[in-house]
Amino acid sequence: MARKNITLPNVAEPEDGRVGSQCIQIGNQVFISGQIAYDNGSLVGAGDALEQCRVCFTHIKDFVTAAGGTMDDVVSLNIFLSDIRYRQAAIDARAEVFSDPGPSATVVGGVDFAFEDLLVEISAIAVLS
Repeated sequence: MARKNITLPNVAEPEDGRVGSQCIQIGNQVFISGQIAYDNGSLVGAGDALEQCRVCFTHIKDFVTAAGGTMDDVVSLNIFLSDIRYRQAAIDARAEVFSDPGPSATVVGGVDFAFEDLLVEISAIAVLS
């Protein structure tokens, strides 16, 4: 199957193309790399885990939509938090964008991110119906 990179104007692609792409579609499967709360190169929601989760989910939704799907097609999430105390913010933001039961999810706390003010990073896999 052909591999297709999906890009968004407000989400930067990795500077070194050897490390992949933010979103890759192969057939009806969409793989979205870890999204962070940066929009057009600027941090959104400094100090606010809920707002950072919302930005991450907006990016995920935009990628899934660009691939021809909806958030109902998302089957798996990996949610990384700088502090596990932000778990409730992730749960609340997830409830805003997914209907029950929603996708499977792994939540990991205590993560050191590449940028100091990041509190959250979320990756996703979608299978388009």
